[in-house]
Amino acid sequence: MDMRRCIMRPERVRLQPYVDAPLARQLDAYSAATGKTTSFVVQAALRQYLDRTDDKVLLMGQIARLRRAWEHTPRDRELHMEAFALYVKLWLAPTPQIADSAKDYARTTAESRFAEFQEYLVEQYEGGRRFVDDLPREELADEAELTRMANEAPVARAGTETASGTDEE
Repeated sequence: MDMRRCIMRPERVRLQPYVDAPLARQLDAYSAATGKTTSFVVQAALRQYLDRTDDKVLLMGQIARLRRAWEHTPRDRELHMEAFALYVKLWLAPTPQIADSAKDYARTTAESRFAEFQEYLVEQYEGGRRFVDDLPREELADEAELTRMANEAPVARAGTETASGTDEE
């Protein structure tokens, strides 16, 4: 028995849709250039279109996630401003007024302490430790939301896009 006859192919149905002549020429040229059959190219493009896995849909989902992240920027900036203002208020409350005779010593001590702070900050930053990592994170999108967004993405009008298959036959 010939081994080629033992391999079962998936059931195939013949379709005969009509396309514009320029699109048909483009399809023929693409098929010839890639060495793929016209049926394979059409099937791959149709699968990609119906499964909504084309680059445009995926890119729109990524843009939507970035937009939602960007929308948090004003909130995050305000949080940083409030935290800094609170720090300054709490720092000023117990800090006594410095006499003129002690200001030079205080300035030198402050510069030294600030240099130590900078060294500590560099060590923390280079070590990969971030304060923000300790804060709770808001999930931008879960799988269900991504699927819903892909399903709600606008569908392209017929004839406005060219699809190309990338899988091997």
